[in-house]
Amino acid sequence: MSTRRNVFGVHGVTQAFLPLLARSRGAIVNNLSTAALVPIPIVPACSMSKAAALSLTQSQRMLLADQGVRVHAVFTGPTDTDMNREFDFPKASPESVARAIFDGVENQEEDIFPDSMSQTMAAGWRSGPG
Repeated sequence: MSTRRNVFGVHGVTQAFLPLLARSRGAIVNNLSTAALVPIPIVPACSMSKAAALSLTQSQRMLLADQGVRVHAVFTGPTDTDMNREFDFPKASPESVARAIFDGVENQEEDIFPDSMSQTMAAGWRSGPG
């Protein structure tokens, strides 16, 4: 995973589509992964770039709200993709994750936890420290 793509790519794509998003009062969905919240020691660059992308997402939320653009953060846990196929741990199906993301956007959830592993983190994230 590239830091450039995870942060600057997200920003660049958002800027490119912003006029259309503002006109349509659309939504941005940033797929961050749970690595944005809890660092994964074996992939520190991924964790750092996902945390930076979370900061970008939160900034976009504030900056674009007055333009009618909603910004969603998706905290995906382990998903059965080519990237994770070799690892032996429970993974959500891509289809179930996609359905949960669409449901979260439809329900206007700012922070979407689309699988069982990420849902275990949701309560702590939503209640904040302390």
